[in-house]
Amino acid sequence: MQNEIQTSTEITTTNKRKFSSGFKLLTIILSVIVIGLIIVILFVWKPWQPNVKASDRVITVTGEATLTATPDEYTFNPSYDFTNSDQQTALSQLTAMSNQLVSKLESLGVPSKDIQISSDGYNSGNYLPVPVSQDNGQYTYELDPTFTIDDNTSLAQKVQNYLVTTNPTGDVSPSVDFSTAMKSSLADKARSQAEQNARFNAEQSAKNLGFKIAAVKNVVDNGLSDNNNVSPCSGASDSICAGTSLDSSASPSPSLDLQPGQNQLYYSVQVQYYIN
Repeated sequence: MQNEIQTSTEITTTNKRKFSSGFKLLTIILSVIVIGLIIVILFVWKPWQPNVKASDRVITVTGEATLTATPDEYTFNPSYDFTNSDQQTALSQLTAMSNQLVSKLESLGVPSKDIQISSDGYNSGNYLPVPVSQDNGQYTYELDPTFTIDDNTSLAQKVQNYLVTTNPTGDVSPSVDFSTAMKSSLADKARSQAEQNARFNAEQSAKNLGFKIAAVKNVVDNGLSDNNNVSPCSGASDSICAGTSLDSSASPSPSLDLQPGQNQLYYSVQVQYYIN
């Protein structure tokens, strides 16, 4: 009987030891799990780094494009003065020259819609009409026509050759620019190139700095610009053509060739991308 009691006690002690060892092992396992979870949370959360909102994670890049093109629009702005002591005579001279210009230009092929005529009159510093009784000085009328030739260098050359023979007081060579239609076409082409350049720059930065490009947040389109310094008299001697201006008194020759040259146009966009 005594042996049975002793055996039972030993079994109970052994069980307690086993339970205690198992509990310790479980505690260790749970501790490892908890520590592991904490490490994972810290690695994902990274509380030591600034808390940056997704909307603040952006990159801004500039895309650029440069095109070279020949201007296609010629604008002539000659000027004519008519001075006479008789007001009606001065006005008649202006009217005759205006009619002559319009008739000749239309015969050369310039559409009437591209011919604009304007004039001013003054008497001793006062703009007309001025009553004759107030001033017996000279009457002066100024004729300021504007002729625009689009995409036709041959016609522009004919117009310039004719204007030289009309003895204007101002320039007869045209200013040269891009027509509205050509500007629109060039802008579409340049915009496409600039936007592609912006994307390339963003992807290059992503590769170098280790992030990924996401959606576009904002675009600022700076549009098309040009240096606007094209000389139609490029290559001509200074005695004939100063810059873009051919003065009618500089040379009796009406055969100076128009040389519009080429102009560079610059386009830029700023694009802001979200990044991951």
